[in-house]
Amino acid sequence: MRNALVSLLLEDATSDPEMVFMTGDLGFSVVEPLQDLLGDRFVNAGVSEANMISMAGAMAADGFHVYAYSIAPFITLRCYEQLRNDVCYGNRPVRLIGIGAGYSYGTLGPSHHSLEDASVMAQLPGMQVVSPGTESELVAAHRALGAWDRPRYYRIPRESGPYIDCPDFDLSKAAIEYRAGDDAVIVASGPSISLCLEAADVLAGVGLSVGVVSFPLLSPFAEDYAQSLLGARPVVTVFEGFVGNPLEISILALSAERRIGPVARVNAGRDFAMEVGSTEHLRARAGLTVENISVVAKDLIGRGTTKGNI
Repeated sequence: MRNALVSLLLEDATSDPEMVFMTGDLGFSVVEPLQDLLGDRFVNAGVSEANMISMAGAMAADGFHVYAYSIAPFITLRCYEQLRNDVCYGNRPVRLIGIGAGYSYGTLGPSHHSLEDASVMAQLPGMQVVSPGTESELVAAHRALGAWDRPRYYRIPRESGPYIDCPDFDLSKAAIEYRAGDDAVIVASGPSISLCLEAADVLAGVGLSVGVVSFPLLSPFAEDYAQSLLGARPVVTVFEGFVGNPLEISILALSAERRIGPVARVNAGRDFAMEVGSTEHLRARAGLTVENISVVAKDLIGRGTTKGNI
């Protein structure tokens, strides 16, 4: 999916003389076309993320349109104070690109896993958090959000996943209903959307009609539109992140305040992966599988109670 994002940035760079791309000494073999096109406006800031973000905030204050690129835990956690003070406090429109959402860098261990990034970024005032599940969602979100008026974080998995056509959307309707269903609805944000569609197929095989909705924009959350999509059906949230991630918090708030639900949650629990393994292995270890999503949804439909990782 990062190749798709680089293609979008190349399109923008051809017509935006103020665009600057910064990298924390990462992305090579992918970002060279941007380097060739931008020339002096391509900056390798080195393995110094805090300095990179402070520079990005300063350049944005001078009118530059700055992208800052690194692996997801490095572009968020290593420089969180700089993001808070040098970017968000002044509402500097820096666009952050975090590659490797969730367990994408599974074999590199917990230092490279990105399971809390969406939560901490969504807590920053003014920060948009974009979590596309497919390349088509990425394109739709990038084009819909457009203007350089606030900070933004792109939470990008390494893998592209299957191609799923995505309709356009806007800020007020920043959700995509891929499938309708009467018995329940599974909601996701990020690469889990393909698992949710497969789980809906499994449930259809046992006579259950289950909808699937994706939220590529986690923050700000489109509460009114989400309520109109979800109604009073049981809801299963699926997110490749720790407990308390922005998707489930937003859905649980809707359940408490507007009486959607009941709600069950599938997530990565609240522990580090104390073993090295592939992305697929670590997802299975956490229960981020078609089988587990299907079981949680079926149980919720049958019992009407909240289950899943708590």
